This record gives sequence, structure tokens and C-alpha cells, in this order.
Amino acid sequence: MYDTIIGMDVGKTFHWMHAVDQAGTPLLSRKIDQDERQLADAFNKAAAGGRSVLVVVDQPKNIGALTLACATRAGCQVAYLPGLAMRRAAGLLPGDAKTDARDAQVIATTARTIPEALRPVATPDPDRANLEALVAYDHDCLADKTRAANRLHALLAEVNPAFEKTIGHNIDAPFVLTLLQRYGGPWGIRHAGRTAVKRWSAGQRRVPTQLLDQLLDATWAIDNKPLGADIHEKYAIPAAARQIAELITTRAANEALINTMLANNPTYQALITMPGVGPHTAATLVTTVDITMFPGHEKLASYAGLAAKTTQSGTSIKSETAARAGNRALKNALFLSAFASLQHDPAARAFYDAKRAAGKKHNTTIIALARKRLKIMYAIMRDNTPYRT
Repeated sequence: MYDTIIGMDVGKTFHWMHAVDQAGTPLLSRKIDQDERQLADAFNKAAAGGRSVLVVVDQPKNIGALTLACATRAGCQVAYLPGLAMRRAAGLLPGDAKTDARDAQVIATTARTIPEALRPVATPDPDRANLEALVAYDHDCLADKTRAANRLHALLAEVNPAFEKTIGHNIDAPFVLTLLQRYGGPWGIRHAGRTAVKRWSAGQRRVPTQLLDQLLDATWAIDNKPLGADIHEKYAIPAAARQIAELITTRAANEALINTMLANNPTYQALITMPGVGPHTAATLVTTVDITMFPGHEKLASYAGLAAKTTQSGTSIKSETAARAGNRALKNALFLSAFASLQHDPAARAFYDAKRAAGKKHNTTIIALARKRLKIMYAIMRDNTPYRT
């Protein structure tokens, strides 16, 4: 129970503050700038005289970080209301206007009447905060790499579909990236000639000879150069290949730093013994999940957005569909880990192949595999025990 509950609809340059008491009586509703002194003054006044105050925001990071810091410094308790819960709660209140003032009112009212909808805001120590920032940066680098790889696939498919198909999942292989930066693409390779390319490749490290021969064959598979191919190969393709190479180097440095920061963390060290779990996935789990808050793997799966959503009406309509809610960063990490496990874990590959043979789609099967693997990860984190087959 709190004397005052403050809902903050945070924004880049200003916020809207709506405060109520425990009975729901409005105390104030006003605009407040994204300014440390104004925020500190407002929270100090609210907490004056020993009053207990709960400050709830709709964005706990980025534009909401200063608000939470000022509220914590003033002795207020802090929490945040997820966007989906906020939108659903808004439908329970009269009116349908979409204003900052009403959003702040929705946050405060929901915090007072449905406290179960709130999420805690962690106050990590400096080392953990640095680790979380590094993991978030690595996540951005991974997303940028994926976008660049998709872009490179699209460009190569446009200039020579056979060449792009031959590259396949080797799109981020060091030799392939170096080859594309050197020659631009299949038409640049064709212009240089097979002999010249072979001579150049002899001076490179770790040349996949079979793949190179297949790429050279694909280069001469078509004779009609598409319009725009020269520009793609002169600018866009080498740039995309260079970006991927730089991001690979950056992520390797991130991985080394994460390993150093978590060298003495038993949970992290136990997690990376599981096939398909690399530093990014393990660090995401360590920084995102407090295993003591989850009494079973089912609760963790629900938090990650991997638990099936049941839809039922009476006895005639019932379905199980993939959940769209959950911690997105954690869900993405688990999805990518499950995909990576197909190359490193025979059991994961067997599970995937069996589901696909039964007619399941790729994404559905990967989500099912991620859910299966999360059960094992839960046990590893609970017991700090390395993976065992």
C-alpha cells in the first residue's frame, strides 16, 4: 500500500505526471520537462513527510532512465507497466482519447487497481549494469549483421541467382566476404577470369576450395547481365560484405569481453557448456533471468514468450497458438540458439527433422525446439550444473 501512486507517461523532451492516492483521488496531473531538477523536485515533494510513493513508467530504459534514477534517489519505489498491458487497461477506462495526460492516468490507475500487471525495475550494481549494456550492444550488432546479410543475399540474387544460391549459409564466411570485397560479385569475377581469381585465392588463408569451384561454376551459369548489376557490384555488394566483416570483428571483441566479465559466474560458465549456447545467449539469460523468481520451467517459458497460448470458448473452440508476448530480447536469443543447435547438437537436429517430416513449418519447429531446450537451460541455471547428454 502506498500513500501516493504516480503514473509517468515518459517522452523524449517532456513527461506527463498523474498522481493519485490509494483511494484513487486525483492529486495532480501536469506536464514536467525531461529535466533532472524538475523531476527531483517533484518526487521529493511527493515523498515529503515520510509518505510512501510508487512511481510507474511506461518505458524503463532510454527516455525513462532519468525519471527512474530521480525517483529512486528521492526514496520512491519504482516499477514499469508494459505497453501491451497499458493498451489493454486503457480500454477499461471511459473515453478513447490518446493523449499524454490520459496515458499517465491509465498508468496510475492500473498501478493502483491491478498491481499484478506491473513489472519490477532492477537496480543492478555497476558491474551488472555494464554487462547489460554490453549485451544490449552485442544484440544490436547481431541485428545489424542479420540485416546486412539479408541485404547481401538480395543483391546477389538480383545479379546472379545461381551464385547467391551457391553461397547459401556461407554468406558470412571470411573468404566469401573477402572475395566479394575484392571482385564485387559474379560479374566482377567473370571479368577478371577464372585463372586470375584462382591465382588470387592462392594467397588467401583458409580457402574453401570446393566452395570456390562451385562459385566459379555458378558465375558462368548465366550470360545475360541484369541492369544495374555493375553499380551493385561496384558499391552496394562490397559495402555490405565489408559491414558484415566489421560486425563479425566487433562481435568477437564483445564475446571476449563478456567472457572476461563473466569468468567467475557459475551460471554463465554452466550455460555455455550446452551445444548451441554461445556467449550472447548465456549472457542474455544471466542478465535477464533471476531464476529464483520462476518456480518451474513453465513460468520461465511464459516469461520468454515460448509458452503456447490457449484459446477456448465453451467446449467447441479450442486452439493452441504461439504467444506474441514475452521478453523479446530473451525470446530472440533462445530462437537463435535453437537454430544454431541444429549444427552442433545431434539430438536437436533429430528433433527438428522429425517435426519437419510430420509437416510442421520451419519457424514453428524452431520455437518448439527452443521451448524444449529452455527446459534444460532452466535446470542448468537452477542447479549451476554443466550440460550433460
